[in-house]
Amino acid sequence: MSVSTLLWGKTSEANQISQLLVLKHGPKRVLVKRQRSYNLMLDSACKHFPSIPRDVVTLQTNQLDICDGHYVDITAEIWDDVIDLLTFVEVTHTEMTLPFPPPMNDWPSDIAALPGNQWAPSQARRPRRKQNSSYAPLFNTSVSN
Repeated sequence: MSVSTLLWGKTSEANQISQLLVLKHGPKRVLVKRQRSYNLMLDSACKHFPSIPRDVVTLQTNQLDICDGHYVDITAEIWDDVIDLLTFVEVTHTEMTLPFPPPMNDWPSDIAALPGNQWAPSQARRPRRKQNSSYAPLFNTSVSN
């Protein structure tokens, strides 16, 4: 069997699609069989990159024009449509993205930082009400020594 047949399979010259695909994760590259099934490709990725648990593995590409050079997730729904267009797939962890908090100067003045960079309302600042003759407080708000 020739190297050409091994790499490209038995396809016509006009429509040569490699039976092989490169999986990448960090600096490591692995040549694997191109799987038609999304789940089988996930299994292959987990086999070759065991540090990524199956439930958080994500396949990404930046090779398609629509990606505009950015890595985008490849979903199971479109796997069949793109698998023949790719020569490599980036294997990554699924990341939970949280919205970024606004800059500190946009936080309300009654919020204070707690240990561990947690944020909670401050107990130190409370708005004072102006007293007038029609308002009688339920408790004494003045401080006495």
